[in-house]
Amino acid sequence: MKLLIKKTAIFRNMNMRNKLLIIFIMIGLVPVLFFAAFFFQQSKSAFEEELGKYTLEISKQVGGRLDAFVQEMERVSNIIRFNSDVQTILYEWTEERTASSIYAERNVRSLFENIGNFREDFKGIFMVTDHGLLVYNGTGDVAKLHYNFHDDPWYQSVKEQTHFRLNKAHPQTYVKGEEVVTFSARITDNREFKTKGTLLIDFSPQTIKSMSENIQLGSSGHVWMMTADGEPILPSQTLPDWLKDEELFKKVQQESSGFIPFDYAGVQMLAGFYTSSETGWKIIGSVPFEELASGLYGIRTFIVILAIAALVVILLLATALSRMITKPLKVMEHRMAEVGKGNFETGLPVMTRDEIGRLSISFNRMITELHRMNNEVFQSQLREYQQQIQLQNSEMRALQAQINPHFLYNTLNTIACIAEVYDREEISEVSHSLSRMLQYSITGGSTATVEEELTHLLSYMSIVNVRFPMKFTLELQADPEIRRMSFMKLIFQPLVENAVNHGFPGLDQGHIRVEAKLDGDAAIFTFADDGIGIAKERLNQIRAELRQKEGEGGAASDHIGLRNVYYRLNMLYGDRFSMTIWSKPREGTRIVIRIEGGAADVTDIDCG
Repeated sequence: MKLLIKKTAIFRNMNMRNKLLIIFIMIGLVPVLFFAAFFFQQSKSAFEEELGKYTLEISKQVGGRLDAFVQEMERVSNIIRFNSDVQTILYEWTEERTASSIYAERNVRSLFENIGNFREDFKGIFMVTDHGLLVYNGTGDVAKLHYNFHDDPWYQSVKEQTHFRLNKAHPQTYVKGEEVVTFSARITDNREFKTKGTLLIDFSPQTIKSMSENIQLGSSGHVWMMTADGEPILPSQTLPDWLKDEELFKKVQQESSGFIPFDYAGVQMLAGFYTSSETGWKIIGSVPFEELASGLYGIRTFIVILAIAALVVILLLATALSRMITKPLKVMEHRMAEVGKGNFETGLPVMTRDEIGRLSISFNRMITELHRMNNEVFQSQLREYQQQIQLQNSEMRALQAQINPHFLYNTLNTIACIAEVYDREEISEVSHSLSRMLQYSITGGSTATVEEELTHLLSYMSIVNVRFPMKFTLELQADPEIRRMSFMKLIFQPLVENAVNHGFPGLDQGHIRVEAKLDGDAAIFTFADDGIGIAKERLNQIRAELRQKEGEGGAASDHIGLRNVYYRLNMLYGDRFSMTIWSKPREGTRIVIRIEGGAADVTDIDCG
């Protein structure tokens, strides 16, 4: 599944030309491959059908020879069975041999000899009566006259037969034990209509073997014969290994004739089988499919060549079509890149009236409109930027000139009182602190180091402590690294002044903590007091006022210093700046300023 998703993503990220090329190739190639495979499969099926019929005909041909041989043996058997001398032997048999029986035996042997002279493959003709008399004619070998046929299991199975039968090869135990194939038939006494003997016609196994020897079935094909029970007819012939497959063997046994295509040991085979009507034997011919299907492989080669030729044509057509379609798009992409760089003087030639042509017209209109809008936006942004600069400079100048009138009044009044009443050193300290604050406020740009901000804050607190002796304590915590960092001026003092003015009414003492530290690449400044805190409704109101843009309407706020700090920081640092205000009644207030990426990476604002 992951692989499929990955491949789909690769296709989606391809350029349009390659996508169209792949699509055109698939559209053209899939039908070609489908019809090629279909045609080859149909040809293969037709070849299998014809070759199967061919192997079946081979099996039928061998079966026909076998049936003809059996029919010939039946005629020979009938000549012997109905011979008058044979009938005499069966009817007049006694323990003591008579002249007529001896005469009949001699005539029967002569008959056997005459029949045997017609075939060179005969191994003997034997007539065994149920009383144990043996009359035979061999091929030079002497039969065992006192051989007890009735104790021979093979003979007993033959004796139980009621019809003519061609038996599979067996040892000729009643002569010399050589392998022979026997045609057997029971002999009936036509006077009493009783079977009184058995006729055995033995011949060489080569007779059966020769029926299939001259059959050509490919270069390695073979023809086998087996009984209805699946046993080989000749001991020299072993059945093929594929017949050990139960399903194949069952099909051969159950059906009288047919052919079977199958795979064996990685080789595609074809087998035809036929059941002899005279013997019930199965004649099976099998051959590797490829030995008979040379024509099929010629067709396959032709199909492959045709498919390759079609692929080449499809590839050329797909390449031409994809190039024709994507060339205007490539030109458009190039022109759009030029527009992206700010070149609005470019345009697309309209060569056609199709979708690409209409798209080119729309693109040219868009360029014209973008050019107009870009000029308008540029002029608007320029005016806004100029106004912003003017606003920033005005605010900075106003802040630098703005020292709280009440604070200056109280400070100067304190100096006067001390001078008149106490004549102490506090006058000098307050004067120096005020001088340092005024100098820091009006000199330099809009930024200073955190260390300078802290010094400015200490100057302010020294004046506050003169005004309110032993009332306020200031705790400063600043990492050495952040002390050297550049930061906007006049941030610390307004926030602490806000706490002094609004955080401790009615309290005898107050503690203010200022902390500056680095958190990764972020600068964090915390201002906390243990004053009276801010009610929830008032806190929400302050937060809402801070979210308003500078200059927007709203109720007058007694936290002007806080709003001023918020707007200046937001203007200088933008989205990198955030301010969080937390407060609860009787638990104090905490303000946290966070500058992502550090506070030093800013452009100084020249206040003039």
